[in-house]
Amino acid sequence: LIAYQTAYLKANHPVEFFAASMTYTMHSPEKLASFKGECLKHGIALLPPDVNRSRARFSVAEGSVRYALAAIKNVGEGAMEALVEERERGGPFRDLVDFAERLDPQTINKRQIENLVKAGAFDALHPNRRQLFDGADVILRHGAAALQDRKSGQNSLFGDGMGVQKSGLALPQVPD
Repeated sequence: LIAYQTAYLKANHPVEFFAASMTYTMHSPEKLASFKGECLKHGIALLPPDVNRSRARFSVAEGSVRYALAAIKNVGEGAMEALVEERERGGPFRDLVDFAERLDPQTINKRQIENLVKAGAFDALHPNRRQLFDGADVILRHGAAALQDRKSGQNSLFGDGMGVQKSGLALPQVPD
């Protein structure tokens, strides 16, 4: 009975089937690779991870499977669920400054940011992966400073909530 139901779902709802199957096996790289191949064989696109579009688990988007943030190695499901919750509460992240200021630095760490960068999850916010990778500490320090300002009730000279442009992050320069 279960084999029949599985075959029915795969034949009649393939995108949803693959999203659910990949979520179930997201901590097994071998099985995940197998499902990626099956998606391609069935003509189903596997969309890349994106901090503004992906969920913690695999999801269906635009008739395709959107890669899960939690399936990226060494990022953790809890931190990615917190990221998605913040995005749903405050809207998509506008830029790196917005990302750094909205996420609690105790929720996400340098290694998680580096792995998200390597997977391309920040490409829509900042296309230079090497610069982001090298600047993971800067992003975390900016987030910690913003959290401290919120806790102390201080406003930044450059972004006091009155329409003044916030200062950007000074990421390390990398050669072309």
